[in-house]
Amino acid sequence: MLVKKVLAECLVKLGETDFTEETEYTDAQSALLDELLHALNFAYRDAVTEYIPLFKEEEVDVKKGVIFTGELSEKIIYPVSLVAEGCKRRVRIYPDGLVADFDGKAVLRYAYLPAELTLASEIADMRLTPAVLADGTLAEYYFANKLFDLAQSHDNDFRSALSLLRYKGRDMRLKVGRWRA
Repeated sequence: MLVKKVLAECLVKLGETDFTEETEYTDAQSALLDELLHALNFAYRDAVTEYIPLFKEEEVDVKKGVIFTGELSEKIIYPVSLVAEGCKRRVRIYPDGLVADFDGKAVLRYAYLPAELTLASEIADMRLTPAVLADGTLAEYYFANKLFDLAQSHDNDFRSALSLLRYKGRDMRLKVGRWRA
């Protein structure tokens, strides 16, 4: 899905005409698109860090038990697993890298933070719809412009939709336990 499609949905919800397909923008249109794009980046990063993470597997070289996170192709949020020679290895998080109980080649699976979106970007994650991202974008946009009631309304819709995606529509069930008041 294209970023322009999400911004077009935001413009419609704002009551504006959709001018995203025009070749040149006025100063006011440019300023509005910049604000919406900034809000979209914030909402998208919130979605992929808190609700529906993006995962990547990458071959890494563990040197003296350390994996330098700066050498990874994406910005790591947290490691999921480290597999070397067919066995899962233990990995711990430190400020300057990851520490493993292994030396050599391994495959690291990790959640990552996507690159910042631009007007020409495409969002590859098909779990998110333009309507869901538009709600998150408008929540951030209204919050930045101090329209708190509208921001709260869109934020509730955004988080409800993300929760459904996170749990794939399943109800959350707690095991029966001994609860005392």
